Amino acid sequence: MRRRLPLALLLASAGVAGCGSGTTTGPAPMPSSPPQLACNSAITIDGLVGTSQVVTYEVPVATGGAAPVNVTCSPASGATFPLGPTTVTCSASDAQARQATCSFTVTLRHRELAVTKFLTFGDSMTAGENGRPIGSFIDLPNAYPSILQRFFTERIPGQQITVINEGVSGEKAADSIERLKAAIAKHRPQALLFLQGINDLNGGAGSNAVRDAIRDAIRTARDREVPYVFVSTILPVAPDVCTYPNPIVPFCRALFTPAGQPAQVNQLIRSMVPASGAHLVDPYDQFVANRAAFIDTDGLHLRPAGNQALATAFWNRIVDVIPGRQLFGL
Repeated sequence: MRRRLPLALLLASAGVAGCGSGTTTGPAPMPSSPPQLACNSAITIDGLVGTSQVVTYEVPVATGGAAPVNVTCSPASGATFPLGPTTVTCSASDAQARQATCSFTVTLRHRELAVTKFLTFGDSMTAGENGRPIGSFIDLPNAYPSILQRFFTERIPGQQITVINEGVSGEKAADSIERLKAAIAKHRPQALLFLQGINDLNGGAGSNAVRDAIRDAIRTARDREVPYVFVSTILPVAPDVCTYPNPIVPFCRALFTPAGQPAQVNQLIRSMVPASGAHLVDPYDQFVANRAAFIDTDGLHLRPAGNQALATAFWNRIVDVIPGRQLFGL
C-alpha cells in the first residue's frame, strides 16, 4: 500500500509556501542609478549697450535617478545678468535625495566704445592710497583706475582700452592745473576722469574756491580738446569710522573738515559740471550710506570695496555717455 505524504511536504515540493507565509518571495527590485547632469557650453553675448541684460538658456536635463528628479539653476534662465562673466550652477535632486551638479559660464560683453584712452587724474584717492594706521601705502591693484582697467579688459575684450593713473597724494585741486596740462600733453587722452577737492577743504578752502578750482580743471581739459571730461563729486569724510589707535584717534577726528562741508561743495559741483560741458559722476550718497564698508580706518581713504564702487560709478557714466564705436564709422 502506498504511503501518503503529509500535505505540507506536498506543498513544499511543489514550491508553494505554507499557510502561515501569506506572500510569496520574489526578486528584490534593482536600485536606480544616481542622477547625472551635463551642463550647457559657455554662453557669450556681445554688443551689450547697458550694464545688464535678461538671458534665457536651456536648462539641462537629468538622466538616471529615482523619479521625480528636479533640476534647478542659479541664476535662473530669464534672470538679469550683469556685464562680465557669471557662473550658472545647476543641481539635480531625485526622490532619494541624491544630487548631481554642473556649471557653465554666461559672459556679457559691452559694445565697443568710440574712445580707447582714459586719463584718471586726482589726489590719493586716484593714486590708490589706503588708510591703514600702520603701513599706509599705495595699494595700486585696488586703486579705482586699476579696477576700471579690469572692467574694460573683461567687458570689452575686443578693444585695447587703456586707463592711465595720474594720481598724486596730497595734491589740491587749486594747485593741480599745471600738472594737468602736462599730463594731457604727455598722454593725449580721449577722456579725462577727475576727482579732487578734499585736500582743498581740509586745508581750509571754502566751497566756492573748490568749485572754481574744479571748473578751471574742466576748462583746461576742454581747451586742450579732450572730447570727454567726467568729474566726480567729492567723497565724504567719515570720522565716525576712524579707528586709529590712541593717541592718534583725537588727531584723526580733528584732521578733517566738518563732515557736512563735502555735501555743501557737492551741491555747487552738481550744477557747475554740466554747465561747464563736463559729465557728472555722483557717488556721494552711496558712499555716505556705506561709509563703514567703503571708507578705511583713517576715515578718509578707501577700502577695496570703496574703490570698486567708485570704479563702478565711473564705468556706468562712461558707457552711458560715450557712444559705440560704430557710430563714428571706425
